[in-house]
Amino acid sequence: MGNLLPILISSIVVVGLSAAFSLFIGMKKKGNEQWAVGGRSLPVYVVVGTQFATAMGGGMLVAHVGIGYSSGWSTLTYGLIIGAGLLVLVFISRWLREQGFTTLPDVIRKIYGEHPVLTSITAFMTIIVPFGWVATQLVAFGTLLEEITGLNSSVLMFFLALVSLVYILPAGLTSIAWTDFVFGVGMLIMSIVSIFMVLDIAGGMNAVSTQVPSSSWSFPDGLGAVGGVTIILWSLSILPGTLTNQMYYQRIYASKNTKNVKISLISTAVVILLVEVWAAIMGMSIRSINPGLSNPEQAAGWFLTQVPTWFLALYASFIIATIMSTVNSGVQSVVVNLTRDIYQNYINPSVNEKKLLNLSRVLSVVVISVAYLMATQFSGALNWLVATYAYSAGALLAPIFVGYALRNKSFLTMQGGVASMIFGLLGTGVAHAMNTTIPYVIFGLVLSVVALVVVSFMTSDKNRVSHEEREIPTRKVSSR
Repeated sequence: MGNLLPILISSIVVVGLSAAFSLFIGMKKKGNEQWAVGGRSLPVYVVVGTQFATAMGGGMLVAHVGIGYSSGWSTLTYGLIIGAGLLVLVFISRWLREQGFTTLPDVIRKIYGEHPVLTSITAFMTIIVPFGWVATQLVAFGTLLEEITGLNSSVLMFFLALVSLVYILPAGLTSIAWTDFVFGVGMLIMSIVSIFMVLDIAGGMNAVSTQVPSSSWSFPDGLGAVGGVTIILWSLSILPGTLTNQMYYQRIYASKNTKNVKISLISTAVVILLVEVWAAIMGMSIRSINPGLSNPEQAAGWFLTQVPTWFLALYASFIIATIMSTVNSGVQSVVVNLTRDIYQNYINPSVNEKKLLNLSRVLSVVVISVAYLMATQFSGALNWLVATYAYSAGALLAPIFVGYALRNKSFLTMQGGVASMIFGLLGTGVAHAMNTTIPYVIFGLVLSVVALVVVSFMTSDKNRVSHEEREIPTRKVSSR
């Protein structure tokens, strides 16, 4: 409790200044296009900042330092897998940017055409991942800050949910992206300072290298210290999850031009690797000082008990900011699907821009309220949300990437797209229920690819339409 006052003061200053900046951006950048895709004009450094915040979230500050504590340079392996996913997106980024997409279902519509079942499944499987992020980040925030401040976790989660709206409502993705950039710069500064502090306590890099197991410290052997099975599990969850996460796609759409998209994705991958180096050094340094922690994820929290109060206060405030950026991005992504793919597509196609923007703001409040209720009432059951990555990838990875590869071949059919998603979900669900030794998403991915190819082949030729002949159904927003 002795640290509560400085943490509160620091958090109020950081959140207050960034909230004022968000409101300022909202006053300058108005309109639904700004809210949904950043006006398709975000500068490259802002896109790098918001891509980085989307990729790392609050997990870097706790879980990744824990990986460094237990397995040394294996954090870099984790970063390489995320980076691989971002580099795959580089290869399709030009096509994505030039199509004028807004959501992930737009990509599916472009490849397979308009179909209510196809769009509905895509929208649902797109929504569950960012919504899961929102709920779990609220829980993580409440749990972490309750230990530091002594305040009730439900009160802390309510505070986070309420303040997050200040960043979402003014200009949606535009205000989120700019504040992500500010938070990212602040967190990088905190990371640099923390490295100097932890190495000073540990006695320098030479002392660290002699105190931690050689399997963690040696390079490149340390990249595999976490174990081959874990690396395979990471690859089968992180890579498909990255490639089907709408939040990455939105930032591609929001870039000023195609050149900036490629620069931002490559730069983000590099920044992630650098921060993974930070996490490895932090983890190993803490282990050299205190090798007896029962849970590696306690490493970051233990380190904060060893630092001056001023640094603890600043670091805690940026933990709040980093977690909040993840919550903001998740809510905004869910709302774009609800407004564009469901409301505008099926309920009110002639909706005007002002009404769509107002609806987006109302639904932002609704989405974060539902996530808050889930986080407070069912926090113990939120582990199942981790599976949303697997189900989303099982349903969407093959239709998106096999679809992209064959988009000009006049082979794929709408029926094949629907079958691919349904069998991907069934394969993932059945394997999950059977508790298979092999990661259950593999079964979904294999069945999804097979269903896409077989059903497309079996569907009559008249239902096959080339990519160039197919257009996304126009969804004009009236200016009335």
